[in-house]
Amino acid sequence: MTTLTLRVKDSILEKVLALLDQFDQSEVEVLERDTAFLAQRKQLREQTARLERGEAKTYSIEEVDAYLEEVIKEYES
Repeated sequence: MTTLTLRVKDSILEKVLALLDQFDQSEVEVLERDTAFLAQRKQLREQTARLERGEAKTYSIEEVDAYLEEVIKEYES
């Protein structure tokens, strides 16, 4: 058997699933969707879009290191 991955608009998902249900399970099997992957992909796409629009601030490693050093000093006292 071959595994095929489809990207289907939410608006037609039920129609596609209904079509696939017409086949015998030995011919076509609908596998569970990886909802965790889909959620992470959506989050990453949203974050990428924010970066591209200039809505997100980025920091260099040096800036993060300096900030963390300040926080550590604050809590050591």
